[in-house]
Amino acid sequence: MKKETPSLCVHSAKEFEKQGKTITKLAKKLGLIAITNRLALFIDGKPCRRWWFANKKNGILLSVEYGLIDKEAINFLTNEIRD
Repeated sequence: MKKETPSLCVHSAKEFEKQGKTITKLAKKLGLIAITNRLALFIDGKPCRRWWFANKKNGILLSVEYGLIDKEAINFLTNEIRD
C-alpha cells in the first residue's frame, strides 16, 4: 500500500505569499538575510521556491547549498525538525 506523503508546498497563491512574508520576517528577526530565487518551482504541481540565508553582519551563507523550500525554510528558522 502506498503511503501518502504530506506536501511540502502550499496549495494557493494567498498561502504562497503569506509564507514568503513569514520567512522574511523570521529571518530579519534572527539577524539573517533571506535570499530567494524569486521564481516559483512546481513540485507535485504546487508552487515552491528556494531560500538561502546569510548572516546580516558578515554575509556568510548559513543554509545548505541547494536551498530550502518554503516549509523547510520555516523549520530551519524556527529550529523545528518536523514535516
